[in-house]
This record gives sequence, structure tokens and C-alpha cells, in this order.
Amino acid sequence: MNKIRFLLIVLSVFLLYGCNDNNVEQDESEVGSNIIVQEENLDGKFTVSEVVEYLCSEKVKDREYNKEGNQKATEYIDELYKQLNLEFVFGKSYLDNFPYDGRNISNVIGKISGNDSSTAIILTAHFDAWFNGAVDNASGVATVLEIAKLLEDTSKKESLNYDVIFLMTNGEMALFAGSRDFVTKLEQLQYQNIFNINIDCVGMKDSYNSNPLGLKTLSRISESQILYLGIKEIFNNNNIDFVDDYPTEKAKIAFEQNMGVSDYFAFEENDYPNIHICQQGISEFILNEKDTPELLDYKKIEKLAYVLSIYIKGIIL
Repeated sequence: MNKIRFLLIVLSVFLLYGCNDNNVEQDESEVGSNIIVQEENLDGKFTVSEVVEYLCSEKVKDREYNKEGNQKATEYIDELYKQLNLEFVFGKSYLDNFPYDGRNISNVIGKISGNDSSTAIILTAHFDAWFNGAVDNASGVATVLEIAKLLEDTSKKESLNYDVIFLMTNGEMALFAGSRDFVTKLEQLQYQNIFNINIDCVGMKDSYNSNPLGLKTLSRISESQILYLGIKEIFNNNNIDFVDDYPTEKAKIAFEQNMGVSDYFAFEENDYPNIHICQQGISEFILNEKDTPELLDYKKIEKLAYVLSIYIKGIIL
């Protein structure tokens, strides 16, 4: 992407989200009620709470790539994609197998095509986990599934601007195995422009963790600023609590050492623009037995998904 095109895109983001006062005021005032309306309009489909509680249930928890719970989670997400009637990305299945540590495991991948299929926005969340893995990362999976549900409903009435790919990754906790495998296959899809939004550990109850999202970009790719500026603007306009700071100390250290802490890094190391959305203050609650659904505020997750769906519907790249 050349510098002139990059500057034009940044200007369009500013004009779209920064100067349209009427649209901004409407989104901000209606975001809460719109979430309720969407839930009513989509009656019969899965809910955020159902997704989290299933993934964290006794028969599915411990969703490491080599555990039975991982396979159950894979099959569950596959069924939800069928419910949404998403398009396939590879072959005639949502499951994309890849070898890791002497076994075959699967990412779960679906798509909604847009008017311009030369560009793809790829939403990622990992479903493998230790223990119950509610915050890390049933919260991210539920967010991406909710966005898919909202956009699938919207696309029946009006086409999206670009292709949107919903990538549920496996093996994130094994050196980003799933996202790294997916990125090696991107050339098959022949996109000219690819942007990644990664969601990992969001939506905690204020009573446990009232810290905001840490939205500081962890990317050194200049075009990643397109995502950062647009999401920052729409978060401001819709009262999503965030700060321009690292989500965790681990993320700060990783950035300084040119390393990563989640699946966005598979895109970063292959020069694809990306952004990582993660809540601050999570460290004491994740990767241990504390990480249960009790920690999560489902309304926060619904609102985050709704606002990101607005962003994806409106973005001009």
C-alpha cells in the first residue's frame, strides 16, 4: 500500500467517524437500545451467555489443543457457523485442519462476502484455553460470534463494503499455531488488502476489574493506524471505555522485543495491518482457576460487539 493511498484512507476514516456529528450522536444515544432490538430480531439464535457458559462447562473446559474439550469446542463453533449460514473460506467446510505436535487440529473459519472482495477484514479470537477460560478467551469468541450474528443479519438487507472473515483460532496458546497456519494460506484467497482485528480477554465485570480496554497499537505497520484511528473514534462516540496504553505489562515487553502476546502477531510478522483489543487488569484472573464465567459482564460484551459491527459496516478502506 503506497503512502498516498495510506494518507487518503486515514483521511477517509477521519471524515467518516470524526466529522459526521449527526451520525455520531445517533449511534451514541441508541447503542444500548439497539443491542436489545438486535437480540429480539435475532430470536432463536445463540446468545453471548450461552456461548460463554457452554465453552466453560465441565465437559468442555480445559480446551487445550490436545484435550477432549478442544474438540468439543471446535464442533460447537462449527455448528454455530452453520446456524448463521456463513460462507466457506476453504473447501466445503468451516473446519480447516492443520498438523501440530503429531496430531491434526482445526481452526473454524467462515465468511460474509462484501461488495469489494479484493479487501478482507479478518476478525480473530482463540478458543483454546486452560481451565474454564472465560475471560481468556471465551469472551473473545463470544464477541466475534455476536459480531458475525449482527453482520449476517445486516447483510440480508444491505451488502457489507468488504469481505469479513470470522477466524476462530486453535493453538493460540501453543505459539499462535492456528493463526500462523492460516496466514500461510492467505495467498490462496488472492486478497489485495487484509486487515486483522484480534479480540482476546474482554468484558469483565466492574466489581472484579473496572479497568478499560488497552487500545495502544502493538503494530509497527503504518496501515495499522487505519484500524486504530477508526476504532478509537467509534469507541469514543459510543462510550466504550478504553485508554491509549498497553493492555498488559506482558504486551508492553513483547512489543519492545518485537514479539507478540496473541494471534494478531501472526499477521504482524507477515506485514498485514492489525489491532489487538484486550482489557487491562486481567493478569491475576487468567490462566488459573479464577477464570470462570462469573467474572464476565455479558452486556459489556454485547455492546462491544455491537459497536465493532457498526465500525465494520461503515469503514471505507
